[in-house]
Amino acid sequence: MKERFNETINSIIISSVLVFIIGLIMVLFPAISIETFGVIISTYIIMHGIILIYLDIKATNYYIPFDGFFPGILSILMGIFLLCKSNLLLVVFTIIIGMWMILSSINHIKVAIKLSHTKLPWLQILILGILDLIAGIVMIFNPFEATISLTLFTGVMIMMHSMITIFDLIIIKKDINGINEALKDELKKITK
Repeated sequence: MKERFNETINSIIISSVLVFIIGLIMVLFPAISIETFGVIISTYIIMHGIILIYLDIKATNYYIPFDGFFPGILSILMGIFLLCKSNLLLVVFTIIIGMWMILSSINHIKVAIKLSHTKLPWLQILILGILDLIAGIVMIFNPFEATISLTLFTGVMIMMHSMITIFDLIIIKKDINGINEALKDELKKITK
């Protein structure tokens, strides 16, 4: 059992190192990461269209009413268009995130105003809501720069998460005997 546990921890550490490398690539080369994401999404849309057409042909053979041919063609055409203009997809995605941030921040500002007559920390909620509103507006009016910033931020977060996971697993691996004893003690308590 201890060997399986060690194998599992080692495989998680290896995958965390790979994820860390992906985060590092996102930080060092944000524009390339953005284009890669656009290519992946465009390819998915094309594959979805091909599957719809395939299902439509198969359904016709079995007399099942399924209309996937025209949506499939539209999906393929849209995927090809976005593949040629992958930056457009990311700009639209960034604008959508900016709109979501603005709507969310307006809600936070409303909540802060309603809480202003209480002892709750309404001022902090108001300040964060205003900052969120400003960030959303910046994302809408400068989406490409916001996309690069978002890629950098995501890369840093992925790297931090991977490092924390690796350190946690190394600590757990070093203290496996102590953890094993603690688990046995807990099992004894439960079974009594």
